[in-house]
Amino acid sequence: MLENNDQAASLRRVAFEQNKFQIQSKKAVCCISVASGKGGVGKTFFTVNLAVAFSKMNKKVLLVDADLGLANADITLGVSPQYSLQDAIFKGKPLDEVVTRTGYGVDLLAASSGSKEIISMGSARMGIFIKELISFASNYDVLLFDCAAGIDSNVTSFISATPQTIIIATTQPTSIMDVYALMKIIHQDNLSDNVSLVVNMVESESQGDRVASTLSMVSQKFLSKSMDLLGALPSSSNVQRAIHMRKPILLEFENDIVSTKIRKIAMNILQKQKGMTSVDSLDANKLVSGLLNV
Repeated sequence: MLENNDQAASLRRVAFEQNKFQIQSKKAVCCISVASGKGGVGKTFFTVNLAVAFSKMNKKVLLVDADLGLANADITLGVSPQYSLQDAIFKGKPLDEVVTRTGYGVDLLAASSGSKEIISMGSARMGIFIKELISFASNYDVLLFDCAAGIDSNVTSFISATPQTIIIATTQPTSIMDVYALMKIIHQDNLSDNVSLVVNMVESESQGDRVASTLSMVSQKFLSKSMDLLGALPSSSNVQRAIHMRKPILLEFENDIVSTKIRKIAMNILQKQKGMTSVDSLDANKLVSGLLNV
């Protein structure tokens, strides 16, 4: 088995060297990275339900769990993947076999939580995988990356590689400060000019507006960058119910205010088309960096 895996990896490496990062697809996809400065703000909950909202709008969605340290998109979706991203990278398994087809019209490329073996692999081998991932993504209308929490290089690499980034915050001062820290890095390193904010667990619409206004004002003053509020999600007891049930809230409680807000955000994204890009325009080198710097 190991010999077959090595042969598969060798063949992929040869193909990579012959056609390094040259993706030939012009297919347009809506490509978004979802990040947060602080953990525990509902980032994965939002990303999973945003994926479901896109699916409900007849879009074919691929969700990539890019949090290799604490991957949990599968838990939120209520699925148990047979294979993970690591099987594609290390065992040469085709992505079509690795991807988990959920019952919600969302395909998940899961990751193994706590996996650190990727650190030891070289960029050339990771590049082969990224080339395959980008080519595979041409089968979809929407490509979502659920990034790790924090401001490390694995997060900023995904932000730089994708045309649109959504940052999730709460009303907590620590969350607001961490979002500003992430925005500062994005600005200083010129990573993206298309960053939007979603404020989660607000007590009222006005509270979400105040958080967004504060962040936008500080960003404008010190970074000369404003921040658009994509939406504010109110607190709801159904959120915790859905999480414990391991089901997307959009399916279990479709009439809940949180479900309504996420659907509105998804519609807004598609209407503005800020995240649209051709598959071959994705920065493969940045995606390689994002996965190697776990």
